[in-house]
Parts: sequence; C-alpha cells; structure tokens
Amino acid sequence: MAKRNFNKLLVKGEDAQLDLKFSSGYRSYKEQQKVMKDYVEKDGEKVARQYTAKPGESEHQTGLAFDVGTNKPLDDFHKDFEKTQEGRWIKQHASDYGFIIRYPKGQSHETGYAYEAWHLRYVGKPLAKIIDEQDTNLESYYRLNEK
Repeated sequence: MAKRNFNKLLVKGEDAQLDLKFSSGYRSYKEQQKVMKDYVEKDGEKVARQYTAKPGESEHQTGLAFDVGTNKPLDDFHKDFEKTQEGRWIKQHASDYGFIIRYPKGQSHETGYAYEAWHLRYVGKPLAKIIDEQDTNLESYYRLNEK
C-alpha cells in the first residue's frame, strides 16, 4: 500500500509538471550500516546522528519511509529542496496520499531528528490528514492521544 501510494504521488507530481524522483525506500540492516558509516565519516558521529538513524532504528527498514528528490541542480539539497516547487508541492500534497513529512521543520526536539523536507512516512490518509492539519509530528500525535 505504501509503495503504491508513493507511486501515485510521483505520477501526480509529474502531471503537475514537477521534477520529482524516488531517492530512497526500503533499506536492509546492512545498507543502513553503510549509510550511517558514510555519514559519520563525512560529518562526524554527533552531526550524523541528527539526521540518520542507527541500523535497526531506521524507518527505511520498515518499508514505510521514502525519500523524494529532484534532478534540478541545487547547491545544497538538504537546505534547498524545501524551497523548490517540488518541495513546496510535497509539503502541500503528501497527506493526500497518506504520507507525512516525518521530520517537520522546527520539531526536532520532539522527533529527535533534524528537519527533512524530502523524508516521507506512510501512515495512511486519515492519520496523515490529521497530522498535517495540526502541523504536528508522529511523536506528538501519539503522545497526545495515548489515553
């Protein structure tokens, strides 16, 4: 269901004449080990832990997380994607397909990770709409509704 809805999102983006592309989806434990190792080598462990999960803790290992990108040239994808037409469209339409921007801007104190405009998590359309409309995140939603 998650992959099917992600593909629908990409097609709808293409229909809107956007340059959206699949960047990353399911990762095995071994693949996540390599991702973490590469980021630690590049940025050091403290910085890398702000934007990537240890193996066994990555949402990519669930099959419910997808990274979206663009082929447009950007100086710094991590900082610039949100400013593109594609990034703005994703923010506006992800919940229509059951996705949330998993690590929203300004909410890292709750999510534990830095803002990632490209990292989508499938939660289903009803929950995605609620989280989107409340401008919240998965942790806060469940914390407030755990009764």
